[in-house]
Amino acid sequence: MAIYGAIIGGAITCYILCRIKKISLLDLLDYIVPSIALGQAIGRLGNFVNVEAYGTETMLPWRMGIYEGGRYIEVHPTFLYELVVTLSIFIFLMIKKEKRKFKGEFACIYLIIYGLGRTIIEGFRTDSLMLGPLRVSQILSIIIFVTFTIIYLFKTNQIKKDAKIQEKE
Repeated sequence: MAIYGAIIGGAITCYILCRIKKISLLDLLDYIVPSIALGQAIGRLGNFVNVEAYGTETMLPWRMGIYEGGRYIEVHPTFLYELVVTLSIFIFLMIKKEKRKFKGEFACIYLIIYGLGRTIIEGFRTDSLMLGPLRVSQILSIIIFVTFTIIYLFKTNQIKKDAKIQEKE
């Protein structure tokens, strides 16, 4: 959940900076989002070193063995799952970097993929705050996923409509 606080704080800071410097916020976000994804991927290695942010017990081949409460258990390496998701986002955005269709597209893609990945990954975690049957982080991730999927679809449909109108002219 702390990651969303950092994202919100960073977004507010970027907004203020862009207003002062008269820079497009969406251009700036598209420029920095790949680096944010890479930074998150690297940060997950810290979870491995600190033996934190792991999941429930599992027998899957990629399980991770830890000592918890004096006993040995094998768990989902959820930090590794998040590392894979965020590193994949970084690679995808770097490949796509010259093919942006609209301002804010990369920010939308990042939030869509990260929101979906985080929703799934949080389901394996054991250390999350619960709100009913879901974890608070899952609820926030679902909201972010749905919101930015709608924005992305709206913007891409708008581009298609504009292109059709220009073809007719």
